[in-house]
Amino acid sequence: MYCTHCEKLVSEKNAVRRQFCPQCGRRLHWFGVPEVTLSQPIIRAILKRKNFLLKQKLQHIEAFYFQEKKADIELIGLQDALAINPDNINAHFQLALYYLETKRTDKAKQSLGDVLKRSPEHVDALFHMANLAAEEEDFLAAIGFLDKVIVQEPHNMSALYNRAVGYYFLNDYEKALSAFRDISQIDPENPDILAAIREISAKWN
Repeated sequence: MYCTHCEKLVSEKNAVRRQFCPQCGRRLHWFGVPEVTLSQPIIRAILKRKNFLLKQKLQHIEAFYFQEKKADIELIGLQDALAINPDNINAHFQLALYYLETKRTDKAKQSLGDVLKRSPEHVDALFHMANLAAEEEDFLAAIGFLDKVIVQEPHNMSALYNRAVGYYFLNDYEKALSAFRDISQIDPENPDILAAIREISAKWN
């Protein structure tokens, strides 16, 4: 078998037993699998070996340089880290960020959920879950996540502001007004907060 990451050959005995490269820990690929391609230096190295069966297998492999996109390498690395340690919170969170960046919302929510299962007070994960809920217009769920952030960081202005906006979109003007007034206690000169208080007061009264 062949490791496409560190470009090492692994004996079939070790490969069958482990299915992971003993050098770098990445998942191994069998020769002859269509997506596996080898660089010219690797092919030359294989041909120097006195292994007739290996040469026979090599004849069925196209000689292309093996290349992976940077994003794919990042994904493989994170998945491998979690295969080694499923409780790696940082790897779960970085995987969530990868999925957010690549617009794979369902996967991102799953990875953020994995973070929160292991660390329920993870502020960044809570904030991203709130943002995803708001994007789906589930403002009640978004407020629930933001409440948990505010318990830990009472002066987190982003969480306070987003929670107030969430109440506004739920048409709960009483709670929205109260939330904006709480923010004004922390930042009394903020013109946006003062304008929001005036607008909501006009709607509610």
